[in-house]
Amino acid sequence: MKKTDYNSLKIVMVTDVFGGAWGGGMVSTERFVQVFREQGYDVTVLSTGAPAAGKVVVPGYYFPVPAIKRIMMKNGFIFAIPKKDILTKIFEESDIIHVQFPFLLGYGAVRLARKLGKPVIASFHVQPENILYNIGIRNAALTGMLYRFFNRILYNRSAAVICPSRFARNELEKHGLHVPGFVVSNGILPRFRPVDAVRKAGYDNFFIIYTVGRLARDKRHDIIIDAIKQSRYSERIKLVIAGRGPLEDEIKDRTADLPVRADIGYVSDDELLENYNTADLYVHASEVELESMTVLEAMACGLPALISDSRTSAAKQFALDERFLFRSDDSRDLALKIDYLVENRYELEKAGRQYREKAGQYSIERSCQRLISIYSMVIEGRQEELLRVDIDADAMVLH
Repeated sequence: MKKTDYNSLKIVMVTDVFGGAWGGGMVSTERFVQVFREQGYDVTVLSTGAPAAGKVVVPGYYFPVPAIKRIMMKNGFIFAIPKKDILTKIFEESDIIHVQFPFLLGYGAVRLARKLGKPVIASFHVQPENILYNIGIRNAALTGMLYRFFNRILYNRSAAVICPSRFARNELEKHGLHVPGFVVSNGILPRFRPVDAVRKAGYDNFFIIYTVGRLARDKRHDIIIDAIKQSRYSERIKLVIAGRGPLEDEIKDRTADLPVRADIGYVSDDELLENYNTADLYVHASEVELESMTVLEAMACGLPALISDSRTSAAKQFALDERFLFRSDDSRDLALKIDYLVENRYELEKAGRQYREKAGQYSIERSCQRLISIYSMVIEGRQEELLRVDIDADAMVLH
């Protein structure tokens, strides 16, 4: 394929779940597909679920252990089966194959793509900690084994790996990644911006703390709830949690004795944007993040973010300074940081402007340009260039 043909690039996105997703990696994939199509690229999605235009469906399955199946269902995830005849047909008509998850579908896709001589890359969306923490396992040795397993079956079999942060790339390299890893942010959709919005009825007299994400163990909503209970200003704080997931009932029970009733549950896209623009503070307590699209969205709306310093999270890279970082798994430290910001509202106003400026470098359009540049090098077999190029995407020259 000649370089001049890239406007008609045929991309296959291989993802276990697509359509109405609410996990970070799934949402990121949907957004990239949306923007690529708006830019005129020919994108075919290979996934489970209902048939749709531009989507080829493969069968799915749940892990055959009842407890794990329940967790998967509540997290909105299902594994896909790589049906060889289906994959072969769409791979033969493609220019590049982009695998999103390190599971059976991803393994089957990269194996078949290599056999057919088709260029294939992979994205790093799933930390082993995401899997293990949510089934109650915290074991460093097992975590390392899973990293090495993912590298062996998928990432090192790809021409390149897309990592949403330097932290993500470093984690893969630490566990044996041997192919080029490119830092490409998940990016921010243009719709996330400051807008005129009015607080919901009953919100006016409170300091609003907002958080968005799956209601799952690794997101550590318990730390936020406990911190508010310890705050000197707990009677003035209203907690708003946007999301859904396996711990919804448990989280609601935990908030039952807050002085101000918390609002918890799924919200529409319009409500999401409204809340980003009317809250006082975004709190991100998640222990496990490869970037954090929700922190980026808050930043883009000018909402200051107070972020956990977890060693297994990249989200801390966005904190302006120590005022906006708290010790992971430490609700008392979080309570002290919240109290300081409640007492110093003028600092929040200034920080909101600074966060908004910082978000400017993370547009999804910019990330799409970077991906197309990487696709071009992989398609043309410029492997030596892949190895020479600065793999920090901020320094990468676009083609």
